[in-house]
Amino acid sequence: MNKQDIIKLAAETAVQKTLETLDQERKKQIKSRHDQRLRNTRLLLRNYNMLKDHCEKSVYKLQQAAGAENAIDILDALNRCSGDVYIESIKNSVARTHVIITHIDEMLKMYKIYCDKSDKEEDKRRYRVLCAAYFKKQKVEDICQQENIDRRTYFRDTNDAIEKLSALIFGFDGLYDVSQTCH
Repeated sequence: MNKQDIIKLAAETAVQKTLETLDQERKKQIKSRHDQRLRNTRLLLRNYNMLKDHCEKSVYKLQQAAGAENAIDILDALNRCSGDVYIESIKNSVARTHVIITHIDEMLKMYKIYCDKSDKEEDKRRYRVLCAAYFKKQKVEDICQQENIDRRTYFRDTNDAIEKLSALIFGFDGLYDVSQTCH
């Protein structure tokens, strides 16, 4: 090999190694984003009842937030409330929380329809397990007894349900292709 062949081979090797490194980094980012979506889905489910109560029991209602067009309207609306001091972030928090809860409710309806239409009994069970665990706040042991399953099945069911629900909640970003995993 002459000097130019060695330089060309080194450059090709460097480019190949760079492309492989970039591809592995992209796969890590995809997996990390997916893992974050799953964590966020679990967090939303764990706090669903509290967030729903926040929307329903908020003194500053969503209709007031939507109807207030300027600072005077906002101040007037606040004065009509209980007289407590409110800040803009409370109004924004109620509005954002309402959007999130409405979206989750719709995706839960879609997931229920998917499970109800499924020919697989485990899909129906996964929906029941998810609801019992996150919305009814039942203990793992009680759910296992009701469904006649062991703890491992309970955790597999909740993980699978959350995986599917995450895909519905986050759309395309909630999906994850196992073949994309880094090794």
